[in-house]
Amino acid sequence: MTGTHQTHATTEATETRTTEPEAATGATDPESDVFADLPPSAKLVHFVLDRDGDLTQTGLVEETALSARTVRTALGRLEDAGLVTESICLRDARKRVYSLTDDGADAGESLDVEAEA
Repeated sequence: MTGTHQTHATTEATETRTTEPEAATGATDPESDVFADLPPSAKLVHFVLDRDGDLTQTGLVEETALSARTVRTALGRLEDAGLVTESICLRDARKRVYSLTDDGADAGESLDVEAEA
């Protein structure tokens, strides 16, 4: 009877080990997928927009210390993901102002919650 008990315990432990990592990865969380394909520069630009509000590309370059080209690429990726919108600057129509969409703001809140956990 001891042999049967040991086999059952080993099978149970194996089943537990295979299910725990799946739960720990959060692979089913759709909000974590929003940032999964974005480069670190895009995540930084998103963070600065979330923290500081609407900014021009020049303002983002100053705040992030990234090159203008990197910020431009990051903004494009964020726009493609539906997290950022572009509008014309009312003070200078040659400039564009970038702001988070509702989805972008919600995604930033989910990152804050994950960071606290």
